[in-house]
Amino acid sequence: MYKVVDTLKNMFLDLFSMSKGFIYGFIMVGLFIVICVALIYGFLVLKNLIF
Repeated sequence: MYKVVDTLKNMFLDLFSMSKGFIYGFIMVGLFIVICVALIYGFLVLKNLIF
């Protein structure tokens, strides 16, 4: 019985950590896209202001 409970607990903890990593990955990719878009936008605005 202890083995079954321990296995279920480990499966739950694995699922929990996988979901945290999945959400963290989405946040990191989203931040990367936002930073790239901001850099491109800033470059284009500066180019228009200078020339």
